[in-house]
Amino acid sequence: MNHHVPSRHRRALLAALTTVTLALAGCSSWDGRETTTDSSNSDLISEIQGSGKDVNPRELRGVSTVGALDEVKPVADNPEPQLPVELTDNDGNDVKVEDTSRIVALDIYGTYTETLRGLGLGENIVGRSSSSTEASLQDLPVVTQSGHDINVEAVLSLEPTLIVVDHSIGPAGAIDQLRDSGVPTVVMSPDRSPEKLGESIRNLAGVVGLPDEGDTLAQQSTDEYDEAIRTIKEIAPERPLKMAFFYARGEGGVFYVLGKEASTDDLISALGGKDVATDNRIGAPSPANAEALAKLNPDVFVMMSHGLESAGQLQGLLTRPGVAQTTAGKNQRILALPDGDSLAFGPQTGEMLLRAAHALYQENGELM
Repeated sequence: MNHHVPSRHRRALLAALTTVTLALAGCSSWDGRETTTDSSNSDLISEIQGSGKDVNPRELRGVSTVGALDEVKPVADNPEPQLPVELTDNDGNDVKVEDTSRIVALDIYGTYTETLRGLGLGENIVGRSSSSTEASLQDLPVVTQSGHDINVEAVLSLEPTLIVVDHSIGPAGAIDQLRDSGVPTVVMSPDRSPEKLGESIRNLAGVVGLPDEGDTLAQQSTDEYDEAIRTIKEIAPERPLKMAFFYARGEGGVFYVLGKEASTDDLISALGGKDVATDNRIGAPSPANAEALAKLNPDVFVMMSHGLESAGQLQGLLTRPGVAQTTAGKNQRILALPDGDSLAFGPQTGEMLLRAAHALYQENGELM
C-alpha cells in the first residue's frame, strides 16, 4: 500500500494479501480458571515472577481460561490527522482519504478497532464487527452477520467517511459494493505475525494520517511483546509442552486443527511450547479427526473461548472422536484464549501472552 503524502510522512505500506477463511466469533468467558485483572503489564510480570518456579506444568490438570483483556490505552488524546492521504491499497486501488470523522473498520479479529483506539480515534468509530468486543464499543451497531459476512446496507446506513477492511471477512463482493458506493474504502492486508506487529500498526496509522502516533503505538506494542517473551522464558519448562490449536464451532460441528497458515506456530512458540501441527506440516486448517489427533497427541489443546463454549465446553469436547485418548484429553488440559486476541498479533499481544503463560504454567491461574 503506497502513500502519497508529504515526504516527512511518506510510508510504504506493501504487504502480501493472505485470505483467511475461518469465521471467528467475539470473545467470551465462562466458568473456569480465569486470568482477569486491571493491572498493567508491569504488574502482570511481577505477579508471574513472584509465583515461583516449583510448579510442574505437566502435572497440572483442567481448563485454564484467559478472560477479556484490558482495553488498549490511547497514545494520544484528540489527535489531528494529517489529511489528505493518497494511497494504493492491497487490492491495487487508488484511494484518497480526506475525512476520518466516521470510520467503520472491519476484520476477523477486531484488530483495526483496537489499533484505532490506541491511536486515539476511538470516538471516530461508528460501527463494528462481531469481533470488536471492547466495552467502549458495545453501544455501536454490529454491521456483520452470519459470523463475519459484511452487511453492506448496515455499513452504508452509518454514513461513514472511511471504511477500512481486509479479506479476512467478506464476501469479496460485499467489499466491492462498499468501494462502488463512493465511500473511500481501504483494503488492508490480513497477514499478521509477531514480525509484522509494528508494521501493521504503522500501516493503519498511515491510512488515517497519524504516522507519529503510529510510530509510538507500534514501538510500545513491540516492546511489550518482547518483554512478554523474555518473561515467559523464565517460567516455561526446558522441555516444551506439545500444543495444538483447535478451532471448533458447535457440538459435533466444525472441528479443525489450525497450522502454520494461521500463525499458530508463532503463538505457541511465544508461549514456550512446541506446535505439533506445524511439526507435522499442517499449514491450512485440517480436519481434527481421530487419526489426526492420535498423530498429534498434544499435551495441551489451545482453543478460542467461544469455540470451546459452543462445542459444549470440556465435556462436549471430550465426546469428539479421539479427543479423550490424547494426553491433553486424559488430563483435560485446555488453554482457552479470547477469540479476537488469540491469533490477532495486535497492540495487546504482549498482555495476552503474559496472561496465557500465567494460566498455562502457574498452579494458581487467577491473577488478583
